[in-house]
Amino acid sequence: MKKIICSLVLLLAMLFALTACGTFTCDLCDEEKKGKKYEFEIMGENGICCEECHDEIEELQKAFE
Repeated sequence: MKKIICSLVLLLAMLFALTACGTFTCDLCDEEKKGKKYEFEIMGENGICCEECHDEIEELQKAFE
């Protein structure tokens, strides 16, 4: 019984790890990307962007400071 429970827990952990590596569509450049997702809020609108777009947003924020 312990082997079955351990196997199920291991299987679930592997599935969660695989879903983290999935692709997503960047809301700013509309390209399908892999990698880290960044959440943003611009003028009350929430979205998800890729690393390149996130870097551009940070540069714009620094320019307005």
